[in-house]
Amino acid sequence: MTTPNRRGAAGDRNWVALDAGGTMTDAVIVDDDGHFLVGKYLTNKSDESVSFIGSIADAAKTDDKQLADVLPGSEVIVYAGTIMLNTLLSKTGSKVGLLLTQGFEDYLMMEKAEGGWLGYPYADRLHTVTHHHEDPVIPRSRVRGVQERMDLFGQVTIPLREDDVRAAARALAADGVDAIGVMFLFSHMNAAHEQRAAEIVADEAPGIPVVLSSAMAPTHKEYTRLASVVAQAYAGERARRHFRSVETRAREDGFGREVSTLLAHGGTVPVDTPRLYESYVSGPVGGVLGGHYVGELLGSENVVCCDVGGTSFDVGIVRDGIIPITREPTLLSFRTNIPMIHTESIGSGMGSELGIHPLTGKLTVGPKSAGSDVGACLNWPSPTITDCHLLLGYLDPNNFLGGDVLLDKDAARAALQPMADHFNVGLLEFCERAHQLVTESMREFLSNMLRGRGYTTQEYTMLMYGGGGPLGLSGVVDTLDFKEIVTFPFAAVFSAFGVLCAPRRYRYHQATIAACPASDDPVSTAVKQAAVGAINSAWEALEERAREDFKVHGWDFEAATLNRSAYVRFTNQLSDFEVHWPKGRLESIDDLHGLMRGYEQVYTSIYPKQALYSEVGYQILELALSADLETPKPAVPVVERHGRTPPSSAHKGSRPGHWHGADITFALYEMDEVQAGNVVDGPAVIEHPATTLLIPPGHHVEFDDRRLIHYRKGTRD
Repeated sequence: MTTPNRRGAAGDRNWVALDAGGTMTDAVIVDDDGHFLVGKYLTNKSDESVSFIGSIADAAKTDDKQLADVLPGSEVIVYAGTIMLNTLLSKTGSKVGLLLTQGFEDYLMMEKAEGGWLGYPYADRLHTVTHHHEDPVIPRSRVRGVQERMDLFGQVTIPLREDDVRAAARALAADGVDAIGVMFLFSHMNAAHEQRAAEIVADEAPGIPVVLSSAMAPTHKEYTRLASVVAQAYAGERARRHFRSVETRAREDGFGREVSTLLAHGGTVPVDTPRLYESYVSGPVGGVLGGHYVGELLGSENVVCCDVGGTSFDVGIVRDGIIPITREPTLLSFRTNIPMIHTESIGSGMGSELGIHPLTGKLTVGPKSAGSDVGACLNWPSPTITDCHLLLGYLDPNNFLGGDVLLDKDAARAALQPMADHFNVGLLEFCERAHQLVTESMREFLSNMLRGRGYTTQEYTMLMYGGGGPLGLSGVVDTLDFKEIVTFPFAAVFSAFGVLCAPRRYRYHQATIAACPASDDPVSTAVKQAAVGAINSAWEALEERAREDFKVHGWDFEAATLNRSAYVRFTNQLSDFEVHWPKGRLESIDDLHGLMRGYEQVYTSIYPKQALYSEVGYQILELALSADLETPKPAVPVVERHGRTPPSSAHKGSRPGHWHGADITFALYEMDEVQAGNVVDGPAVIEHPATTLLIPPGHHVEFDDRRLIHYRKGTRD
């Protein structure tokens, strides 16, 4: 895949990022000056190390380099893969045993009340007859109860019965488990019982890894802590072995360091991190990080980041320059304590499979996707949206992935014709309706996501990326009025680009009990003073954890940026919100009041001021700290601006197509030849080996002085 305007990025030192999606694995190589090369490779789901190496090689090839020219100079390779999620989806993880507080052995089977609803699309949520409870990945036969109990303040009420732990460890070892998870009640307030249980297991079953909830997620809510333990014990070690195999492949070609991965909260760490389960979803996260960076370049603090892949449509929102973190995201049918950049998705992408509903006879799009098999035009047995785009003239069958993969237009036509006949419409009309259906579903999802938070599109710059982003852009924004609409020449690898915008980061959460009463009487003042001490003590403990983790990797802790926050709620409310504290420790009760004022600012950005309930006081039950080391970001430099007319080298001719019921002719352009300042009028298609930008009749795009592409509705002035 050629990117001639990005030469020179495979020099002596470089940084490499990869994003392995369901369809493509994308690679970005960045040098000391921020110049970057991009590459793509069809994701090999059976052995991701193949597509890992293939995508880096494809990027290096654009600068006439081999892997051996690039990898010896790589300071960091960050790999955002799907192995954690795939392990959980396919239920192919480790054989795990579990130790729980006696009386709670059935907790995994009981789930929470929402367990039978999470993970279902909206239509299925309306019909409970479609719901069923998944069998837990750890069967009841491998769960053992242990007599012990802490109270909510961390005081021992029932001592640990060590004989229970010994018997359970011996039985689970005899059963051949690969790992043992431990979750005792209120261990987040006092980890002594869990730590002692780990020591006993090490004696009775040496060599079997032990995963403690107090080490994974020392926070309130025992079910989400348990889910985190299960995710790490069940999928974490398998993922680590996978990452090691990828690392081995890289070292065979000269890479001499550890491979890192992107965690869900937006930081990168080496794959030997103890909390590897936090990497279970990272592709959408990279896109939001890249969107935040581009928003800064554009001077926009409010950015909506839209990633259109072959399988899904992922949306993240940056508000007031802040990337929101959710700490209890849904993982399949349960919630976990995984701090994660907030994104939402629907199973609708440019590789989505088309079908006919067996009861209603209506056309369905997704959620099943052809992934790297593309559609009937390649290896998929059923037609997909990509097949429609081929017949509508949006795609060139001989230029998919720069011609590395050839698509069969006749096979697409043969697969789609029976569906068109079923609906008694012409073939091209059917293809256009299918395209409209998928883009309308994306548009509705995006609009509802913004309006549901009280935001308007006019406040936001909208970024559209992913391999299918430029192709679906015109349909998604059709009736939406954004402040700016921007896509990229490198849209197909934008998430990998975003991965390189991520700092090296560890993020920690810690439960506490602190209150800030509304009054200022002596008792309330004493409570507030105790709260200041509890908050500072927790932050200090988290700083020490960060210092120790940095030491393991040889990172300079003194160079790190520490970001502190507290999760605040009105007294006895069920939900809280993260409030960032820009200073160091709390120095006084006045600082505590300042933290509460920050909470009210966050609260009133979501709810009306009339909903404030300050007279009942405030509670803090959880604190967080992140320690960041910045890494070189890819540059998006300002380049020389040219005239509005693209050079002759950008013109590739024309291609017949179909738009809104009429046969038209698309002008064709080569993406890498279009210059800063150029304007391209529709109807046109701008082609890149990895993506295609569709410009409808009457609309146009403009390349700005960074070669970012601004989509404009209507004809140009």
